[in-house]
Amino acid sequence: MTNQHSEFNPDYSYHPGIFLEEELEVKGMTQAELAKRSGITAKTINSIIKGSASISSETAVILECVLGKSASYWLGLDSQYQIHKAKVENDELLSKEISFLDELDLKCLIKERWIEQFTDRLEQLKELYRFFGVASKKQIPQVWSQLEVSYRTSEKFQQSHLHILAWLRRGELLAHQIKCSPFDAKKFKDALLNCRKLTVEEFSDMRIKLQEICAEAGVAVVCVPEIKKVSTSGAARWLDKNKAMIQLSLRGKRDDKFWFNFYHEAGHILLHGRKEQFIDNNGKANPLSEDSYHTEENRFKEKEADEFAANYLIPRKDFSLFVSNSDFSESSICQFAKTQGIAPGIVVGQLQSRGYLDWSQLNNLKKKYDF
Repeated sequence: MTNQHSEFNPDYSYHPGIFLEEELEVKGMTQAELAKRSGITAKTINSIIKGSASISSETAVILECVLGKSASYWLGLDSQYQIHKAKVENDELLSKEISFLDELDLKCLIKERWIEQFTDRLEQLKELYRFFGVASKKQIPQVWSQLEVSYRTSEKFQQSHLHILAWLRRGELLAHQIKCSPFDAKKFKDALLNCRKLTVEEFSDMRIKLQEICAEAGVAVVCVPEIKKVSTSGAARWLDKNKAMIQLSLRGKRDDKFWFNFYHEAGHILLHGRKEQFIDNNGKANPLSEDSYHTEENRFKEKEADEFAANYLIPRKDFSLFVSNSDFSESSICQFAKTQGIAPGIVVGQLQSRGYLDWSQLNNLKKKYDF
């Protein structure tokens, strides 16, 4: 003989009053009798059964005593029904925002596995909102307009607010996964000195070590591939008072650009306020804000971060002494890089950016980085 268990799987689209009515029928009990036995007014019982009233915790406890099924059962039915009802109402509101899906290159986000793919457009919209951590489209500008972020970007490519925000959001989610010690400025300065030696290592090995070294000083370092319509190289911001983050995209895919961007963002963290927003956008307005970003003060801070990066990579005095010899041959650059303990490509990049070399010269010394 086989025992078959029928699992109770209630349809939460039904009001719990329907289940109460069924329970009364099973027990052969009228609403009036339930009222007498429970002390709950007949009006309240009738309202619950008709679906115009909810089951309160007090009512659930009483029903447990009278009908036998636990208070948790009755409250669970009511709670799940209310959740179902709220979801239906929310879906109706979100259905009016379906066109928002067309404002983003979803294929790109799906390809990078930032979001899952759904055949149903409403479910795809909800997945997108889950990624951004918002309830609806109107929350996106409200949340991200207050984003305190400094990022480096190039105007050679088309900018898209939403795609930039998607890139930044991905970095934020990854940074939250990195366990960091409380931020310590001195430790971070020491970490930056130690990071110079990583420039000679392969990207796959260096990337892990860079993250570990900086995490000990309270800074989460994440690398996020650039996506279509985003020409951002790096970003820096504070996740909370004890944790900062640096986000890099590998734009250019060469070691000199990567390391300069890293130290530039590190400069913002050490030199500038935790509640400021710095954007290097080639003199144009902040694409994440209606206000013009590049005031004289902010241009100064960008320059300050650039100088910070250049000086950390190659100390100013050492660089001046090297260029004074006017020998920019491949062998000379490699020897200088060796004495500095950094990759030759970084020296080439600094010589190019300062006008000692043409941008087409000695690029063979630059190491390619890729995910």
